[in-house]
Amino acid sequence: MKIIHRIAFACALLAPSVTGFTGIANAAPAATFGIEVGNALLCLNQLNSKYFYDYLFEAFGKPYKNEGGAYWFKAAGSNIWGMEITDVLVNDSSSPADFIGAVVNSTPQALSDAIGKSVGIRYSLEDNSKYSQRQSQAGSIIAYADTKAKIYCAKSKYLVPGKQ
Repeated sequence: MKIIHRIAFACALLAPSVTGFTGIANAAPAATFGIEVGNALLCLNQLNSKYFYDYLFEAFGKPYKNEGGAYWFKAAGSNIWGMEITDVLVNDSSSPADFIGAVVNSTPQALSDAIGKSVGIRYSLEDNSKYSQRQSQAGSIIAYADTKAKIYCAKSKYLVPGKQ
């Protein structure tokens, strides 16, 4: 099952940046952005795609694209753990996993260090390769995305009773 949600999420993360939706984003996210989205990215919250879609829509306006099983929102002016967030994504109904992710204007190591300093959560490298992913005990993943970092939390929809 771990492979299934990684494949689904990898498709969303690696999808080309083709604009699918346009809209005017709101000026700034809600004051609770760091708590709501931050805790979900760390896998410390329940994942509910409808809730997060509505939350992100309210904060940033319409998603600028829908591809790879995700709605993508530009997150201009957003910061979590002292790091600039450029995009936030949440799964759509075609994805086999509920997930929330964010693109961070930093390296994975710098993001991992910032999270450790801010909330005390540590990430372990999956291997010793240059582009190794990092994973927390709760299941949050930090991965490379070209020159930026992407962080996400994903849970299989098929493990939740009543969502088959």
